[in-house]
Amino acid sequence: MFVKFYRALLTLLHISYAFITLLRKAWTDAAQLELFNLSRSKVLTDADYLVRCVRRVDQTRLPKHLVLILGRERASLRDIVRVIAWSATAGIPCVSFYDYDGILRKNEEEARRALAKFKPELVDHVNWNSTCPVKAVKNGLNGVKHKLQVQLLSYTDGKREVALLTQSLGKGVITGALKLEEINSDLLENKLELGGLPDPDLAVVCGKTCSTYGLLPWHIRTTEFLLLESHHNIRVNDFVNLLEKYAKCEQRYGK
Repeated sequence: MFVKFYRALLTLLHISYAFITLLRKAWTDAAQLELFNLSRSKVLTDADYLVRCVRRVDQTRLPKHLVLILGRERASLRDIVRVIAWSATAGIPCVSFYDYDGILRKNEEEARRALAKFKPELVDHVNWNSTCPVKAVKNGLNGVKHKLQVQLLSYTDGKREVALLTQSLGKGVITGALKLEEINSDLLENKLELGGLPDPDLAVVCGKTCSTYGLLPWHIRTTEFLLLESHHNIRVNDFVNLLEKYAKCEQRYGK
């Protein structure tokens, strides 16, 4: 009898907590939307609003490599193009999109066409999956100077890549092509480097579960993870909020 009572009580508490959480989120979203609308009363475009907000953030606290982890969501190309455009405007040198199954990578041409359709002015200022180091060039967008690198990542770039490298190094030692003492962190860094691109310093996880989903395990040792309910219909103020949260984070590096 007592067991049933406690189960019923826990169920009631769980439902109450979920309901309160939902109400708080609805109130927060409504408040943010109202502030967003008020702040944009004299602003013409998302880009203008973003530039105004970015100027209030310490430029050294902006991410150099932003990764959007799609989680279990199906990729929305229109919203991915929005993130690319906002990253270019904010001066973020590199942005990656990670989906576990690699569907987005397989449809890279479709993503390119979406960029050309929704943001044709960006086509000449974006390098897709480039292996070249990030270089600063003027792109003509609101005075922000850089060329944006866009990467489409999947599980094969993460844990699977580390597993394959481990097997390769093991075979090298067995066959005598590689000495055991030659295997060190410098060798691993060289084998797993991102084509001269910086390691991700901000990863935005879509959904309610904070999971890496197998994202680049060797490269996310100091990455800050933030949650975004969904990248579908993402708004520019959502993007700004993420940048502001990241700018306030303090990296302790294990201290």
